[in-house]
Amino acid sequence: MKRKVVIALAAGLLFYALSDVLLWQRIFEAHDLFQFDAQYHSGQVTILVALIAVGVVLLWDTGLWALWWAGAFYSLAFSGLEDVLYYWLDGRAIPRRCPWLDANPLILFKPAGGWTLLLSALVWVAVWSVPLVVAARNPASLRPRYRSR
Repeated sequence: MKRKVVIALAAGLLFYALSDVLLWQRIFEAHDLFQFDAQYHSGQVTILVALIAVGVVLLWDTGLWALWWAGAFYSLAFSGLEDVLYYWLDGRAIPRRCPWLDANPLILFKPAGGWTLLLSALVWVAVWSVPLVVAARNPASLRPRYRSR
């Protein structure tokens, strides 16, 4: 169960970041459509919520891991990891400054950008890895429990 959820999380975050590169950079930046920034970002959040909802439904039988998926996906997407993946997938270095991320409460180190953005993402990855380590040490602790009738 745990492996299924972790693979789903990694795939979801990877494709979420890839869609950001393809839509934002290849369309919005390439054609100077910055006047539609608010619409783009509301659409991006809608896609994120949809991915999380579909994941929870598909992972429902994993019990608490479905909730882990939702919390991890949301916080990792907004913690800087999605931004790190964005630049990595595009083959660029993370800019030294990302002032548009400074107001984000999930970015732990300010000013956002470069190593501070990477460090923030790594801290959140570590936070969400703790339940994985706990489950590995005590596999029965987070298994879904089914009532017998």
